[in-house]
Order: sequence, then structure tokens, then C-alpha cells
Amino acid sequence: MSTGKILGYIVAAILLLFGVLWLLSAFSGEASSAVGRLVVGGLLVLLGLGLIVAIRLREPKPEQQVTIRQEIDLSGDIQMEELQCRNCGAQLDAKALSVVEGAVMVSCPYCGAAYQIVEEPKW
Repeated sequence: MSTGKILGYIVAAILLLFGVLWLLSAFSGEASSAVGRLVVGGLLVLLGLGLIVAIRLREPKPEQQVTIRQEIDLSGDIQMEELQCRNCGAQLDAKALSVVEGAVMVSCPYCGAAYQIVEEPKW
């Protein structure tokens, strides 16, 4: 915690303390200055609470890191066909496949071609 925050919290605590004391003194035996003490006490309490809120709002929010993981779960026994590059005909392995924005992409390590796999209808 920085020195400014610590000082801010100390000042806010002092304002709250004196505000509560002024509010309590408004209910003492003298009725002539009760309204003035209520106003001053209320202002001190509001200033103290406002300072605490201002300090809390200036605190930086922690960064949130979101990790999206996409898995494909196939039912039954699936045999993987040998995948060949459309451009050069080289045999590709699973390392050549990647998922980019929901589409399955192929990157050929031999010729450098990159393209999307399009599933043809089976009928």
C-alpha cells in the first residue's frame, strides 16, 4: 500500500471520528446549537466516507486472463485418414493442424501452404 493511501485512510478515519463526536454532541443537553452540530457532524462523516470511496475507486483492477481451450470429442472408434497437402501432396501429421477462430486450418511444413479444411457433405 502506498504512503498516499495510508495517509488518506488516516485522514478519513479522523474525519469519521470527529463527525461521530459532533453528531453525539448534538444530542447533549443544549438544544440551541443542536442543528448546527448535526450539520457539521453529518458533513464530516460524509467527507470521511467520500474519501474512503475515492481511494477505493482509484485502485487498479487486477488483469484477468482468459484461456479458451477447444477440444473435439468424437464418438466411437475413429480411424484418421492420411492427410496430404493440396498444394504439394506431402503427407501431413497432426502437428500441421490447428484451430483458428473455430476453423480447422492446415499448414504444410514443406511448401508453406496454409488453407482451411472444408468438410464436404456425405450424401
